[in-house]
Amino acid sequence: MKLALSRLTPMLATLFIAACASTASPTTTPTAAAGGGQASQIAVSSPSAALPASPSPSAEVAVRCDKAPKPFDPNEINLTGSWSGDDGGIYYLRHLGSVLWWNGMSERAGSPSRLGRDWNNVGRGVIKALKIEVEWADVPRGEVLGSGTLSLTIKDDGTGNIQIVKDSETGTGFGNNIWTPCTPG
Repeated sequence: MKLALSRLTPMLATLFIAACASTASPTTTPTAAAGGGQASQIAVSSPSAALPASPSPSAEVAVRCDKAPKPFDPNEINLTGSWSGDDGGIYYLRHLGSVLWWNGMSERAGSPSRLGRDWNNVGRGVIKALKIEVEWADVPRGEVLGSGTLSLTIKDDGTGNIQIVKDSETGTGFGNNIWTPCTPG
């Protein structure tokens, strides 16, 4: 028992010093969420002279997803990849033949532990020409448990790049309206 305590004591002392090193309160600064333009809060800790700065868990971003140019070609559509939603979520799409599968998760600009905790959905769609008919349902990782259908259109975003736009929906309501290709960072 003494051996275990002697090994544990230096670690507890280090944790205590780290916890007490800074007495300043964290501050928040609004920043624009990637792709959605909505403000989010990111905590910034005051620097400590006693310890090297380490990233605060609240300052980590779950998934940074920077807009990625993906040319729109109506004759050759491939939707597989990461997409940012105007609802602040990230959607991972898999396009197989005429079928589209996805997993959408809330809070891409939040902390990693919060990714998909507000809402998290899966969808299966059938692609015909530039239209997608999707059945979707929230899964229990998130707090919302809705479901329904979506009618989507694949189109040019006005700059020559592809985007997906919601035309109509049924069910409990789906918060996203526009999907934009992005590159996770």
